[in-house]
Amino acid sequence: MSQQFEIDHLGQAPTPAPDVPGARRGGRVTLLADAPPEHVDPTQMYIGTTLGVATGLFHRTLTGYQESYDGGPRRLVGDLATDTGRTTDGGRTWTYTLREGLKFEDGTPVTSYDVAHAITRSFGPNGVYGPQFIQQALDPERGYRGPEEDGPQAPGLSTPDERTIVFSLPEPTPGFPFFATTTTTTPVPRDRDTGADYETSWLATGPYKVKEHVPGETGHYLLERNPHWDPATDPIRHQYPDEIFWEFGVARDRQTERLLDPAGQDRFAVATFDVADAHVATVQGDERLMSRVIAGPSAYLQYVYINTRRVTDVDVRRALNFAFDRGTCVELAGGTAGAQYATTILAPMVPGYRHHDVYPSGEHGDPVKAKELLAGKELRPLVFAYPDTLPNAPVAPAVKTALEAAGFEIVLRPVDKAAFYSLMGDAENDCDLIYGVWGPDFPDASGVFDVLFRGDRLTARGNMNLSYFDDPEITAEIARLAQEPDRAAVAEGYAELDRRLMAEHAPVVPVYYKRQFTLFGPGVGGLFLSGQYFVPNLTRVHVVA
Repeated sequence: MSQQFEIDHLGQAPTPAPDVPGARRGGRVTLLADAPPEHVDPTQMYIGTTLGVATGLFHRTLTGYQESYDGGPRRLVGDLATDTGRTTDGGRTWTYTLREGLKFEDGTPVTSYDVAHAITRSFGPNGVYGPQFIQQALDPERGYRGPEEDGPQAPGLSTPDERTIVFSLPEPTPGFPFFATTTTTTPVPRDRDTGADYETSWLATGPYKVKEHVPGETGHYLLERNPHWDPATDPIRHQYPDEIFWEFGVARDRQTERLLDPAGQDRFAVATFDVADAHVATVQGDERLMSRVIAGPSAYLQYVYINTRRVTDVDVRRALNFAFDRGTCVELAGGTAGAQYATTILAPMVPGYRHHDVYPSGEHGDPVKAKELLAGKELRPLVFAYPDTLPNAPVAPAVKTALEAAGFEIVLRPVDKAAFYSLMGDAENDCDLIYGVWGPDFPDASGVFDVLFRGDRLTARGNMNLSYFDDPEITAEIARLAQEPDRAAVAEGYAELDRRLMAEHAPVVPVYYKRQFTLFGPGVGGLFLSGQYFVPNLTRVHVVA
């Protein structure tokens, strides 16, 4: 995948999006998912696999990514807005104008008031689990608590007319056009806002809307064409299939099995999980199957977050890094097709990555070095929490074995995947080690450090700083780097911050850099690896004969 990146400051991206050569309208495409999404309410969404589906098919945002299928540069463009935003005061004020002709799925016009209401509601309970970039930019002290408590308009927002929204920020924020790509800016009409029930009553702005929803672990969404989506307003998406069937409860192994030799509707299916590790070699050795693989590196990284409020001794955290068996986790993720063992906080795809290995211990850990750091310490049992999925079933005992070889006592705690990040994001959780994945929301290292390590942004619920790390010096450096207008020039600063965090604080164990290796059926065309979510990009998807 190309790491080139461009920003369409002048709003020159063509609409409608250029036709896909050879694509035809019609048919049904099936998306295979292992579990239902934790959230579909746009201000609550924050998991990449779900965002890849949502922003490709039914939720639109002020700005978005026009991704290249052929290795060209990825572009930040206006999506609902005509451009990526305008500022005349160094990034303190950002103005957006909505495109003409935007409508919700019921035919109601989309206005700036709907975008402002979506952002406003995101400050309250109906945005606690979603991204917090815009809320932090508008109200760094977080004094505003949402429309339920503090009035109908968030601070710093103004809507001079139905097509214009203005963000007035207390600090220069050069990265704001990236923040506007988050589903925090997906419009929600105030008179249709059903609060917590908006999870199932949301209105589509993209090319597809819900025709049928069957909730539950083995449920599904059946999406159909949204007749009020106008391609003349959209530089990113297409609307080729008649229907999209988003099927839940299909475990990783089963996704692979159904696509190795697909029959019936599986010929038009797309896996959303990597090829099961037991079948990777088979796929790699078969040219016919490899022609149906989406593969490449990603910006996602698998971590063990160390809850620093509970594991307060930095030498214990260092010992965890030395003892950890990354190699076995890589093998269980599908080997080198699916992962590469990690030693840094940033993945190689993220600007600012520089290789370092503060805790050199080989692929399978160094229990002897870990024991040296633990000598004379009284250790209590550590709770290792992980999403309760079939791929993680063999990971958990492997982690336990490696860490206990170094002298730790590990208590395994499987957690329902559908609630995992909500439960782990509760500051009162009693877990010491949390097995989670993260990729930045935009191609900038601030999308890692601002989210995972800024202690001044810890809250009671909805945290993604699952290390609960809070160091004033580190927070100040993260804030300084985020405000630098020349994003290319701060790469070395982020590289040093990466090394310093690991050496001085060890708030995480980097486990592996995730790679994508996903199968799709022979009846599906237009797919390529998303450079944003590192799942199949669905904006060009269509059925082929």
